[in-house]
Amino acid sequence: MGSAYSENITEANTVNSTSNNNTTQKKFNEDDTSLTISDSITLSTSSSSTVDINAKDNGTVTVESGSSIFSNGASSSNAIQGKNQSGLTVTNSGTISAGNSKAINLLNAENSTITNNSGGIIKSNTNTITVTEGSSDGDTANNVTINNSGEIYAEDVSRGFTSSNAVKSESDTDNITIINNSGGHIHNNNDYDNALRGSTVFVSSVSAATFTNSGTIENKAGVDAFALGLAGSGVTVNLKDKGKVIGRISIVGSGHTIKLQHGAGQGYFYDIDGAGTYDLEDLDGNPVVKGSAGSIGQGGNEMLDETLSYKSLNMRKSLIRYNKIEEYLNQDIAWGELFTSFNERKGNKSTLKLGSKTASVGVNFINPISENKNFIVSIERGSLNISQDHDINKTSFLTGLHFNEVEIFNTNSDLFILGGVNYNKSERNILTNTTATGELNITDLYENYEFLIGAKTNLNSLFPDLSLSNLSPDISLNFGYSYTPSHEESAYFKWEDKDIYNGSIALSDEYEIINNEKTNFYLSWIADARSVLDENVQVFYVNGVKGSYSQNNDLKKELSLSAGLNYEYKFSKNNIFLMSLDGLQTSQDTRGLQANLSYISKF
Repeated sequence: MGSAYSENITEANTVNSTSNNNTTQKKFNEDDTSLTISDSITLSTSSSSTVDINAKDNGTVTVESGSSIFSNGASSSNAIQGKNQSGLTVTNSGTISAGNSKAINLLNAENSTITNNSGGIIKSNTNTITVTEGSSDGDTANNVTINNSGEIYAEDVSRGFTSSNAVKSESDTDNITIINNSGGHIHNNNDYDNALRGSTVFVSSVSAATFTNSGTIENKAGVDAFALGLAGSGVTVNLKDKGKVIGRISIVGSGHTIKLQHGAGQGYFYDIDGAGTYDLEDLDGNPVVKGSAGSIGQGGNEMLDETLSYKSLNMRKSLIRYNKIEEYLNQDIAWGELFTSFNERKGNKSTLKLGSKTASVGVNFINPISENKNFIVSIERGSLNISQDHDINKTSFLTGLHFNEVEIFNTNSDLFILGGVNYNKSERNILTNTTATGELNITDLYENYEFLIGAKTNLNSLFPDLSLSNLSPDISLNFGYSYTPSHEESAYFKWEDKDIYNGSIALSDEYEIINNEKTNFYLSWIADARSVLDENVQVFYVNGVKGSYSQNNDLKKELSLSAGLNYEYKFSKNNIFLMSLDGLQTSQDTRGLQANLSYISKF
């Protein structure tokens, strides 16, 4: 329906503060016609089709920031009518609004582009932007792109048979592309149980269409209402970045694909209804399971073998410091050190290696119980912050024995054997369409049990026939084992029990820089090569659907170099102060720093 008062335009036309015809319909009367609304002016009519581009190709409509196009009447529709045309471009930084339905109506449209910039608003009572084919000649509305960085919404609280989609492409369309960028918000308010009528965004196609979300799509009627509906054939949905979907997803038809790209390690769960067929693909390599769509970042499980290795390395460095001062200690004197450490690991998407930061404090306590035997206790408290909003607080307790000299393969070796438990408190943030925020914080409390053994000897002792110099390093063999019983997070995710075995071979040595009656200042280093010794498969469930994860082979091996400066000062015959500072660099792009302090007083 046209306006009673209209202006035919045939070339570039601007409605601004000097115009006197901003209440009349603008009707494109030729191809290649443009209209710009500027200077915070409102182009408004009380009837439909305030801007009418009917059967005129390559039209351009620009609404600048602060400006508006309104079809204000309660029954007015199609603020911009883009019917039977090709090549229409609408760029909105202001407001486009219809009092009834269809702020922008793309009927029988070809090769058209709608861009809603940040701060732009496109709204109507129902069906805010529609793409459909209305002719009877069998043509298809084709090649339309809707790119949103602002707000698009349907205002009506609709029920029953009235559709109130914010964006809709119907089944007679093809090659439709809808993009909701970061910061973009598309919403409606309809709890009807028919996805075609109730979905915030409804995408159908003859053979192909794409919907990409990095912003928010939301059905404000609640999480049981539909936020996204797919129909027809060949619709591809890309859920990216921190984009949120609030409300159910409905899939009917066939040949659809859901691609997820929320980042390596990001957990998510999307509730999906409907009898349609679809494939799932996680573009970051996260293991994804069907039965809806869900994945869980492996987090602390992926790093268990590294944790074992670093604990073994920490204990070996502590025993080096202990053995260096043993000449000052009687056999019945206990030794202890306070340590704090910081590690940071860079992520690598191609191997699903998660970035992380670790901070911890602890104490290593060694008490002699015989001439060559010592009792060891190690207590550590720390936090593991993993990329994609996953934090684990850890409390570790290890205890065991250290033997100064024990014969292994006809050589005198230094040996330690430790066992203990870790108490883990996990908290992660996942993306989901089942909450009003599009996110869910889930928690877990679980334990894992560890066993460490390491034996060290000097290369001279191991290969006496080689006549190595006095500067020959020590060599050590180390083994670690961790067992995590099955456990269940507070929502959606469950883990089966898991075993980890790893082994390493290391070279180490110390070089004295200053050594006198009061001071011992020396350099120490350890070069360690470790490897996982089993397949390391983790079985998990997302909402009862089984999945599995196996580490990439590149993550199963690691070369580590730790070097440190150690300072020991003897205040008196019975009082000794020790301080050390160690750096760490590994082939897994982990770098770290550890500081140790100890004060020994003999009475």
